[in-house]
Amino acid sequence: MNILISYSWLKDYVKTSASPEEIARLLSLHAFSVEKIISQGKDDIFEIEITPNRGDALSVLGIARELKAILPMQGKSADWLAKFPAKAAKGEDKYNLAVEIKDKSLVPRFSAVVLDNIKIKPSPETIQRRLEAVGTRALNNVIDITNYLMFDKGQPMHAFDYDKILGAKMIMRESRQGEKLTTLDGVERTLPAGVIVIEDGEGRLIDLCGIMGAKNSEVDENTKRVLLFVQVYDPVRIRKSSMALGHRTEAALRFEKGVDFEGVVPALWEAVSFLQQEAGACVASKLIDIVNVKIEPKKVAVDYGRINQVAGVEIKKEIVDKILQNLGFVFNGTSVIVPSWRQGDIEIAEDLAEEVIRLYGYDNLPNNLLTGEVPRQIVEPIFQTENKARLYLKHQGFFECYTKSAVSQALAGEGAVKIANPLNEDFVYLKTSLIPSLVGVLEKNQGYNEKIKIFELASVYLQKKNDLPEQPLRLSLASRGLDYLEFKGIVEGLMRELGVACDFAIQELGDQVLGVELDFEAIAKGAGQVKAYVPISTFNSIKEDLTLVVPPGVAYEKINQVIANADKRVKKLEFKDIYKNFLTLAIEYHDSAKQVSSEQAQEIRKNIFEQLDKKLGVKLKT
Repeated sequence: MNILISYSWLKDYVKTSASPEEIARLLSLHAFSVEKIISQGKDDIFEIEITPNRGDALSVLGIARELKAILPMQGKSADWLAKFPAKAAKGEDKYNLAVEIKDKSLVPRFSAVVLDNIKIKPSPETIQRRLEAVGTRALNNVIDITNYLMFDKGQPMHAFDYDKILGAKMIMRESRQGEKLTTLDGVERTLPAGVIVIEDGEGRLIDLCGIMGAKNSEVDENTKRVLLFVQVYDPVRIRKSSMALGHRTEAALRFEKGVDFEGVVPALWEAVSFLQQEAGACVASKLIDIVNVKIEPKKVAVDYGRINQVAGVEIKKEIVDKILQNLGFVFNGTSVIVPSWRQGDIEIAEDLAEEVIRLYGYDNLPNNLLTGEVPRQIVEPIFQTENKARLYLKHQGFFECYTKSAVSQALAGEGAVKIANPLNEDFVYLKTSLIPSLVGVLEKNQGYNEKIKIFELASVYLQKKNDLPEQPLRLSLASRGLDYLEFKGIVEGLMRELGVACDFAIQELGDQVLGVELDFEAIAKGAGQVKAYVPISTFNSIKEDLTLVVPPGVAYEKINQVIANADKRVKKLEFKDIYKNFLTLAIEYHDSAKQVSSEQAQEIRKNIFEQLDKKLGVKLKT
C-alpha cells in the first residue's frame, strides 16, 4: 500500500542535510519505492509504496528508522532526534473501568487510561496541517491527536467519551450474526459473526474494534472525560472483518499488518502527554495494561558466510554488524535480537542477509551474466492435452469462453460451496458445472449466428466435508443450431484426436441447445501422447454403403463394435444416415499387406452379416 509522509515531519526524528530528492532516491534504492514527491507550500510530501511484509514502516517513525540506517551508509548525516516521553504524572484515581476480554486470542494486549478535565478545542496548526497533508480531516484536539500518533508511530489508538460507556464496563467479544451498530461515519452496519466488538455495561455495542468506533461513544464538544486506549488485535481477524464489511480504514490497514507489541504503552503515554499540553488533561485512573500473550524476544543467528554467499560478494564483518545495529538489531553473541517492531518478518538467516544486502546496495553486487546450460523446460502432459483439445475445437469452429467461478443460486447446482463475502446476489456460490454458464453465453449471443459453438476448459468446485473444496478440471462443449449427430461427431472426433476412449452423454438443454461435460483430468490420464507414423499403403481399399434393419433397443455402439470385431480388415466405419429403423453405414475394407479382392470383400461382408444377425438380430436391408 502507499502512504504519504511529509519531509518536515521526518525531520522531527532525523536531522539530515539530505534534500527531499536525495531522500527519495536513497529510500527507493535501499528500502521502499518513492512514487513521487508532492510540493505543498513550504513542505514536500513523499508518496511511498510499502511492501506487505513491512507493517512497521506504515508510519513516520518507521520511515525515519530506515533513513537513520540508510543515510550514513551513503555519506549523509543522520542525527537521531527522537525522544519518547516517560510515564505521565499520576493524578488522583477517581475513575475505574472494568475490562473483560472473552477470548484472549482476540486482543493480545490492551492498555488504557482515563483522563479528566478535557477541554475540546481545535488542534494546533502544525497537527492540523500535517494531518491534512496525509489526507485526514482535522476534527478536534482529542481525535486529531489519536490520528496524529497513528500516522506518527504506526500505532492506532482510540478515544471514547468516558461518560458514554454505560456502567463503566467494557466487554470485548466476538459479534453475533446480525448484530448492528452505527459507526462514527454515521453508517449503520450489520455485522457477521466473529467480528471483534466492545459492549458496555448495558449491552450496547460501542466499538467496531480495529476498524472504527461507534457513534454512541464518540468524543464531541461536550466531552469532559476521555478513555484513551491503545491495543494489539489479532491481525487475521481484523483483516477478515474489514473485508467482510467492505470497510477499509487506516487503523484496520495497520492492525492487519501487525503493530509493535512493545510500542503500545509508550504510544499511550505520548498521547497522554499531548493531551495534557493541548487539552488540559489530567490522569484520573490507574493504567490498565492487560497482556494476554507473552512475546519472547526473537533471536536469529548471524551467518556471515551465508550473507556473502547470497550477495555473491564479500561484505566485511564490520559493515554487516554496523548495518544490523543501525536497523535496531542488538547483538547477543553470535546472534542478534530482533527489534520488537520487526518481530513479524525477520525469521531466518536469509532475512538478515536481505537486510544487509539492501543497505549495502544492490548496485554494488557483481553483475556477471549467468553461464551454463539453459535448463530444459518440461511441460506437464495435461497442458499438452489441453493445447491439443483447444486446437482441435478451434478448427471445428468453436469459440473458447471464460466464465466466472462464482454464480447465482439458480446456476450453482446441488451442494455448491457458498462464498462467505459475496460481491452481490449474482455471485454467491462456486459453480459445480460449466454447462449452466455456457448456456447463458449461448442465450446472450443467439442473434450472432444460426449456429453457435462454444467450449470452456476450467475447474469446478465440489464440496468436501470440513475441508477445502475439490477443484477438478472439466471440459464442456455447448452449441445452438447443430443437430445431435453433428455435435456427437465433433465430440467423438475430439476423443480420436486425443487418443482416448471416453464415455459421454450429450444433454439436450433446450430448443436446439446441446451440451456435454467431460472429466478432463481422466481424459488427460488416458490420452495417447505419441502418434506413430504409418506410411500410405500401396494397395487400394474397397468402400461400400450398407443399409441395415435394426430391431428396437439395439444401440449404435453395439453395432459398431460387432462390425469392427468381425474382421481385422474392416479399417473404417462411419455413420451415414438413419430413417425409421433403417441404418446406413459407410464401410471400408483394407489390407496393408495385399490387395483386397472382390471375393475377399464378399467373404468379409458375409461374416459381418452373420455376426450382426447372431448377436444383435440386425439384418441387411434387401
